[in-house]
Amino acid sequence: SGRVVAELRNVSKSYGAKHVFSGANFLIERGQRVALAGVNGAGKSTLIKILAGAEPVTSGEYTLGHNAEPDYFAQDQYKELDVEARMLDDLGMVAPRATNTELRTILGSFLFSEDDVFKRIGVLSGGERNRYALARMLMMPGNFLLLDEPTNHLDMRAKDVLLKALQDFTGTLVFVSHDRYFLEQLATRVIEVCGGEVHAYPYSYTEYVRNKEEAVVMPVAQALETTVAAPVLEISDGARRLNPIKLRKMEERRHEIEEEVTRLEAEIADGEQSLANFVSMEQTQQEHALLATRRAELDALMQEWETVSEAIEANA
Repeated sequence: SGRVVAELRNVSKSYGAKHVFSGANFLIERGQRVALAGVNGAGKSTLIKILAGAEPVTSGEYTLGHNAEPDYFAQDQYKELDVEARMLDDLGMVAPRATNTELRTILGSFLFSEDDVFKRIGVLSGGERNRYALARMLMMPGNFLLLDEPTNHLDMRAKDVLLKALQDFTGTLVFVSHDRYFLEQLATRVIEVCGGEVHAYPYSYTEYVRNKEEAVVMPVAQALETTVAAPVLEISDGARRLNPIKLRKMEERRHEIEEEVTRLEAEIADGEQSLANFVSMEQTQQEHALLATRRAELDALMQEWETVSEAIEANA
């Protein structure tokens, strides 16, 4: 593709009277790995559909770059698969010039080994179908991948396989995910959909989260200091209360944290169960490392939740 892979100029999107976002202006350049951030329902999936050409804009202009070849992975992509086909045969139709060894190698990298490759797609679990759909896409990917929640239904090992495959991908990537580890390891840039607006940030997801947390924690700390330092009777309601916009953002952040905590707790439980099934020393070490990362993330989120909740309660 050319240097500019996609460009939005003053794009807005509505569904009838329902306004999703407006004033979207940004470029996506070749080789970038862009995370779409925002709370559930903010419009991330709508934006990625626009970028994929699966959804029209309401106003403004969307331009796909020269020689850009979008490849879109929807949340329910596995539903598009032929349930009667065997995985090995189906993958061979996607890449007819590939040898059986090459097909088995790609399937093996997505944890389908030996006789698994002969299974019909219809007998696979939801997680296995999602994993196969990703392997199928990455067998012959376009140069502009758009992935909406690719880690859904994947266990920790499968997520790690996908992460490595996308880190090795040399094209341009835009993705939506609620997996913080996945976001931190993959994103080189963030585009946020929030409150009907779209903002682009030229840095990694880790920096994005740090800047967002500082924007919340600083006024929170100041508010708590004010509340503690001054006698309650000498402080008017107006002086004690945070700016309503900041308070709303803190409430949104608390909701995000609660969703992330639920997800992390489920992943930790899955990881602990996986450790009970020994496969190899290398895999056990990888799973231990992933579990340690998830537990550290959970501890950090719980501390942040307490700070944000304390401030919200102080301004109730």
